[in-house]
Amino acid sequence: MKIAVHGKSFSPDFDDAIKQILKRIQTLDDTPMIEFHFKRFLDERMSLTRDWQSFDEPHQVQEVDLLIAIGGDGTVLEAATLIRDTEIPVLGVNTGRLGFLSNVGIEEIDLAMDAVAAGKVWYEKRLLLKVEVDGMELGEFPYALNEVAIMKRDTSSMVAVEVERDDTFVNNYWADGLIVSTPTGSTAYSLSAGGPIVMPGSEVLCINPVAPHNLNNRPLVIPAQGELQMTADGRENQFLLSLDSRMFILDGGRKVRVTPASFRFVLMNLEHQEFFSTVRAKMHWGIDPRDR
Repeated sequence: MKIAVHGKSFSPDFDDAIKQILKRIQTLDDTPMIEFHFKRFLDERMSLTRDWQSFDEPHQVQEVDLLIAIGGDGTVLEAATLIRDTEIPVLGVNTGRLGFLSNVGIEEIDLAMDAVAAGKVWYEKRLLLKVEVDGMELGEFPYALNEVAIMKRDTSSMVAVEVERDDTFVNNYWADGLIVSTPTGSTAYSLSAGGPIVMPGSEVLCINPVAPHNLNNRPLVIPAQGELQMTADGRENQFLLSLDSRMFILDGGRKVRVTPASFRFVLMNLEHQEFFSTVRAKMHWGIDPRDR
């Protein structure tokens, strides 16, 4: 098995656990790879990866069998930009609070590595969105796993976003911004803006205005199929376009086209993991607030 590792800096409290996962990885792959900046961080902290191969370009990990992302949900989102359209499975190991994507706790590292070695895992394919904008380049990975958002650039005037689906007018949203989230992104920015929780695997999108001027504008769930078109306007000439927190300056009047990607993001899960248990743990469902 060929394994690559991507990660972010973490608290010294996790040093022993990270040492353990690195040692376990080496029992599965004699020549594992590790992302260049994360490798440099680990070399300075614990000097365990000096003999590991490093990578800093997506094409260098196109042939691996598994990418392990150590950090939080944001680290898993970054992993999506590395594996791109290869559908290489990603295992998220969380070094903070329980995440929806990085759902293997640091205390489960040995359990996770045993499961990977024994093949006792299951794979979940997640929808991504392809984004195109007239007259704009969105980099080498114009896709979003969580959401596509159009936001105002300052704290003053609102943004007006006209939305069409397959050339059929949907609505004109006056708000601080507009979020189009996948089921994966329904537990991220969209949730904080009052959107619904959508079960992964659902082929739907959620259109969710941020602080709408008209309080009757509520989150709208639509089929993912087809093309969603958004055009921003307002007192300002420029707005922010966000693809999973990768920011671009969007000129007013440019049409943003959103369609389902032709490939999926593959998340590796342990046998005992499923969406509802993660939601219950993260959202504290079923717990009496007086007992917290």
